[in-house]
Amino acid sequence: MSPDGILPEELRSDLSVAAERVREAPDIRIIAHYDGDGTSAAIILARVLEKLGKLYHISFIKSLDGESFTERIEEEDTFTIIVDAGSDQIKNSPDRDNVVILDHHFYSDSDAKAININARKYGYNGTTEACGATMAFLFAITVDNENRDLLPFMISGAIADKQDLGGFQGLNQTLIDHYSYLLKKERTINLEGGSIVEGIVYSTDPFFKDLTGNREKTTSFLQKIGIDPEKSPLELTEDEKRILSKKLALRLIAQGVGTDALTYLEADIMRFEGIEFTSKELASIIDGNSKIDSNATAVQYFLGDHSVRKELLDNWRIFKTKLIDYTYRSLGQIFHEDFVNYFYAPESEMAGAICGLLMLYLAPQNKPLVGFNVGQSDTKVSSRATRRMVRKTLNLAKVLENAAKEVGGSGGGHDIAAGAVIPKGKEKLFIETVNRIIGETYGIF
Repeated sequence: MSPDGILPEELRSDLSVAAERVREAPDIRIIAHYDGDGTSAAIILARVLEKLGKLYHISFIKSLDGESFTERIEEEDTFTIIVDAGSDQIKNSPDRDNVVILDHHFYSDSDAKAININARKYGYNGTTEACGATMAFLFAITVDNENRDLLPFMISGAIADKQDLGGFQGLNQTLIDHYSYLLKKERTINLEGGSIVEGIVYSTDPFFKDLTGNREKTTSFLQKIGIDPEKSPLELTEDEKRILSKKLALRLIAQGVGTDALTYLEADIMRFEGIEFTSKELASIIDGNSKIDSNATAVQYFLGDHSVRKELLDNWRIFKTKLIDYTYRSLGQIFHEDFVNYFYAPESEMAGAICGLLMLYLAPQNKPLVGFNVGQSDTKVSSRATRRMVRKTLNLAKVLENAAKEVGGSGGGHDIAAGAVIPKGKEKLFIETVNRIIGETYGIF
């Protein structure tokens, strides 16, 4: 089945131009955002380039502020594909014409010569309907529709970017429907792992307060409701699924979560031929390796080197354990302003993930949340809101961009999740500025 007919003509044309440019390039550099979406996208692009017989190398980038981005892109004059980043940053390198960008973040138009293929340009919501891996997958099937077997990594990127929350939408759903014959769906409780007890203990999406991270309490909880803790999620009867789902939902409600979190309790878990992991496990493993600077391990494994399987899974467990610990620690150290809450995260790589979990499952739902990670010379900022806030017109990308500028930094991202880099020591001024901007523009949610 060809992708023709499911995409706008302008998007298909731009993808075709980009594909032709890549075919002509002798060697290629991939620059990808370091997270689960960016790493999934990098796996897709690497597989495509290998099939084309291209020499390539991959770089991962964390900071998306203009200066850092310019340094990275200008360090080589090689033909470059930038994925899950670049649309807004390329204005700082306007003369580079040997660049293809595959992105979904907010951006401002510029006269940059790069081929800038951003989901938002073609009418798709880059927060909910298309991620970096979506755009990489579109590029892959434009090069050759045989690359449709890379669909699992598009899905893993979308899940890592929380675009499955409440069900896939927009371009993501269109592609899943179009290539539905490549997967099998099962509607079930949204857990991962070999046993129910492991699934809950390591569960961060959803995050069950006092159960996540605590094997003893989780075992006791399961035994009280008559479920064998060591049973595989696949072995649960329909009655057991119903009972477990109801009890877990009640725990989430007691935590004060919003409807976004409740919809995440059950999901369509997908399985793919030739891949041992479910869609959720795939996303979690790739994201976990990415967040502890082991992107290369995930890429290596999913390019076919299964000798690193133990390292891949060990990295995932290390990440999960740290994330759970840091989330609980940060929960007890949230500070409150009139229109925003904030905390200080232990690690920059974890700040966004911690912020997301707190906002979705544990923090008050009436204000957006900001997380700081103070470095040696600057401070990295992550922020999260809820979809209800976004529906009431909140745009964190604009809030953080404007607030960061006022304190001498830079920022941007999504309406629901954004980041910034600010000078060290300006955290209090920054949060006061964010508080003022949200209060003046949006008010209470």
